Amino acid sequence: MVAPPISTPRPAPLPTSPPLAQILADPVQAAARQDSVLPLIARLATLATPTAAALPRPALEAIAMLLGTRLDLNRAPPDGKMLRDAVLRTGIITEPGIRTPTDAKSALLQLRSALSGFLGGEVEAVAPVTRRPPPPLKGEPVRAPSTQPAPPLAEEPVETARQLLGHADAALSRVKLLQLASNPADAARPNAMAPAAEFRVEVPMQLGAETGILQLLVERDGKHKRTPAERGWRMRFALNFAATGEVGAEVALLGRSANVSLWAADPATADALEAMLPELAPALARHGLDVGSIRVRRGAPQAAVRATGQLLDSAR
Repeated sequence: MVAPPISTPRPAPLPTSPPLAQILADPVQAAARQDSVLPLIARLATLATPTAAALPRPALEAIAMLLGTRLDLNRAPPDGKMLRDAVLRTGIITEPGIRTPTDAKSALLQLRSALSGFLGGEVEAVAPVTRRPPPPLKGEPVRAPSTQPAPPLAEEPVETARQLLGHADAALSRVKLLQLASNPADAARPNAMAPAAEFRVEVPMQLGAETGILQLLVERDGKHKRTPAERGWRMRFALNFAATGEVGAEVALLGRSANVSLWAADPATADALEAMLPELAPALARHGLDVGSIRVRRGAPQAAVRATGQLLDSAR
């Protein structure tokens, strides 16, 4: 008597994640998955050479592009051109007539595509385990995420690819939300209060061996009608390094007149900023600005309490 053949059970298929276009088209879904690019950059620093050698070449090229988008503060204090180029490298905005093929958004898209192909399709990515920053919304104060120790990547190339894919998905979702937060208000929506035009961007910066995020907000003052020469602008930024804690500034500019407000979450850093105030006014005057008030606040700005549903409203 011939024994019946033994059937080998097939392994269960890996769960698939929603297509990237579907994630980015839905602001609520993007907000649930978003994370700063900071954890991805931190974990790339732990990528072992043998594991990297097993990844596809397009993924390694994208990793090099992504690391190259950081603004290196170890060389010299950044000037206006360096900061402008760093802003363009984020991929949040594009300037007419200027192509930036190595921007962070393009690098993230290439990394995600290469890793998905390496894994054999749209497999479920490993969700980042970092403490995620709140999603960027119109009208919110700028805050910089703190650096966190990055757990080492898995030694097995497939698991490493899944982990990196999860971080790339989260970073792309945040890029989408930053672009939505920078879009002008939809004038077609009835009874919608149009906020002042604002632009938000996050720039990775390297200080020593540490990588931090500079969150930058540029806002046009639309409350008062002025001639172009007297148009009011407000710039806010925040960054966070281990040596300083979270620090930030708000600069209000009307014509050539500027008011400056600095803040620091760490009391010792706030004291150091106060000690430097006598040097700030002459430095701004050398750039042709008439300095009004300059002050230092202690503590980070707090976000306003939002009603339910304002996340979707702010993204539309």
